[in-house]
Amino acid sequence: MIIATAGHVDHGKTSLVRQITGIDTDRLEEEKKRGLTIDLGFAYTNLESGKRVGFIDVPGHIRFINNMLAGVSAVDYALFVIAADDGVMPQTIEHLEILELLDIRQGCIALTKIDRCEPSRVEAVEQDIRQLVSRTFLSDAEIFPVSCISGEGIDLLKLNLDIAAGDVGSPADAGRFRLAIDRRFSVHGAGIVVTGSIFSGSVSVGDDVILMPQGVPVRVRGLHAQNQDTDTARAGDRCAVNITGNLELEDISRGNWLTTNRAPATDRVDIRMQLLAGEPKPLRHWTPVHVHSAANHVHGRLALLEGPRLAPGENGLAQLVLDEPINLCAGDRVVIRDQAASRTLGGGRVLDPWSPRRGRARQERLNLLPQIDPLNAGDTLAALLKHQASGFQATPLIQAFNLTDEEWRELLDMYEPTELDNDWLIAAEHLGNAATRMTATLDSWHGDNPSKAGLPRNQIVNLLRPMPAALVNHLIDTLKESGELEQAGNLLMRPGFGIRLSPAEQQIWEKVHPMLSAELTCPPVLHDIAKDLGVAPKQLEKALLQVTKAGLLVRPVKNRFFLPEGIESLKSMLMTANQGEPFTVIQFRDATGIGRNLCIEILEYFDRQGITRRTGDTRQIIKP
Repeated sequence: MIIATAGHVDHGKTSLVRQITGIDTDRLEEEKKRGLTIDLGFAYTNLESGKRVGFIDVPGHIRFINNMLAGVSAVDYALFVIAADDGVMPQTIEHLEILELLDIRQGCIALTKIDRCEPSRVEAVEQDIRQLVSRTFLSDAEIFPVSCISGEGIDLLKLNLDIAAGDVGSPADAGRFRLAIDRRFSVHGAGIVVTGSIFSGSVSVGDDVILMPQGVPVRVRGLHAQNQDTDTARAGDRCAVNITGNLELEDISRGNWLTTNRAPATDRVDIRMQLLAGEPKPLRHWTPVHVHSAANHVHGRLALLEGPRLAPGENGLAQLVLDEPINLCAGDRVVIRDQAASRTLGGGRVLDPWSPRRGRARQERLNLLPQIDPLNAGDTLAALLKHQASGFQATPLIQAFNLTDEEWRELLDMYEPTELDNDWLIAAEHLGNAATRMTATLDSWHGDNPSKAGLPRNQIVNLLRPMPAALVNHLIDTLKESGELEQAGNLLMRPGFGIRLSPAEQQIWEKVHPMLSAELTCPPVLHDIAKDLGVAPKQLEKALLQVTKAGLLVRPVKNRFFLPEGIESLKSMLMTANQGEPFTVIQFRDATGIGRNLCIEILEYFDRQGITRRTGDTRQIIKP
């Protein structure tokens, strides 16, 4: 069990931990000099039953709330400390609010320094405490009057912690491994060590993990959990990880993560924001704030999505716009403090870690966000399948909910979405509706364009926007298989439409096709074909123009017709000539093996099509 202290400065948190564990958690020289906890301190001990517990001792001074927040984000139990002589103080209240916002559910209260007070004072402070915690997770928590000078009450408090340690179950190993880094240091002979709390998953010696948001791969050389050597550490453990990789100690900062989740960092996050009831006035849209999550602390602004203000005690949808990107997952808790970092405003859970830059308050999105259950990936998947008519990408959902491959497969088996190419998911009902919309749109297009045979695939994608390209391409392939779409060359059309060749044109086409197939990238010129067939060039050109309208030919240059697959072959050869750099006509000629003049004509055609762009004597591919 991991226990975090909380409470006002100088109320005896560090002395209490020393009484329980025998360890002084104030390790910094300045802390010892000033008698004031500045940064996180750590101590471990075995209780009477043999259960091992870890303590995270946090600073109580308002100037070090940042450090306090870094220590209490993933703990099992809160040891809430209030001094009998001072009673309830400002940081007593703020620390309690923070514990509530972080959804910590278990804890007890230590009433310290009773040796300095009369029994009547202790009793009065107990009554104040009961009133303070009456509507919090500590409403039924026991209060333990203690003295760190005489030791009075310490044994009873330790017994309570021992019982609580037995009641705290081990968190499930669900999800990918995530450890929030709050310290990093070097150990002689071992190298770099980082410490933090494991939010999810498990890790073992020898595992490959990633330092995020830097994206640096590292390997686990050694592990300590609860300050003991171990081969494996799990969610809920306080852990020290000895890592090795291509990095220096200075590359690591508090707020980084060790993880196996490759989700990118984000600077825009949708949350459900809860404003504390004690705030004196409503929170305004675009308020500058401090944002805390796990060991992270960044500045940003709060964009309200459901109105210009949020009243005290109320909650509403909001987007956090951060000054720098951090790593977050759905369900992560964030605590919001004011611009001056003088008080806590509220907080909430992350709904969408990668919210959009534009359209954040569109009605469609406001309807979607309440459907997201940040603690249940399955319910969220079901909601997305129901409400996203055009489907959605799977990878952001997998990464947002930190799912392992096995967990994701189980969800797919349970909800049975249709899986398209390019990572796209859609419900079968919506897929059928999209197919109906596509056929109706193409029927309408044919009615408006009777002289045209059909459309190439990319133009159909444009015609059906904002339907996603992955969905359109899937529907095209499906409708072709079912016969509801036909293809001629590079053109697609509905059955019964398209240019029909006359018997004479069909006869010419049957003779020309093998001649063009024999030389896909360098077909014979029009006059040579006419001579071989014994027909007039003008008559041949007229017939081949009809074949081109039918989508069976492409005419990129004046005196040659190409099969569509010939043009596609030349497009692919652009990559050979390009090699990631601008290329010349000679390089394209060498890649294709065709003459220089034809190369120039083909490249000019690609320029007109927006595939390449000429700059001086070189070209660059602009549409791969």
